[in-house]
Amino acid sequence: MLGRLGATIAGFVLMIYGLIAAFSPLPAGAPLVIIGLLMIAGANPAARPLIVRMRRRWPWFNKLVRLVGRRAPRHIARVAHETEPGIGERREEGAGKT
Repeated sequence: MLGRLGATIAGFVLMIYGLIAAFSPLPAGAPLVIIGLLMIAGANPAARPLIVRMRRRWPWFNKLVRLVGRRAPRHIARVAHETEPGIGERREEGAGKT
């Protein structure tokens, strides 16, 4: 529980810092926001459907999440893969088959 709380707080801090960094001349804002979102989704499974909807709605966001997911640590890359649009539907379809 304490680890989930810490990951959620760290995710929010990264998101806020990423929003601030978005106005700087360095292009570090968007990846920080995405890493923060993925950290929150990793700690709170209820946030994953929101990320899946965002990835379906905005192709540019989906592209950035894929890019960050390839270069992120394993636990963040796993969340990026699990929030890939279509992955959850494929699991649910396969779960009913025997």
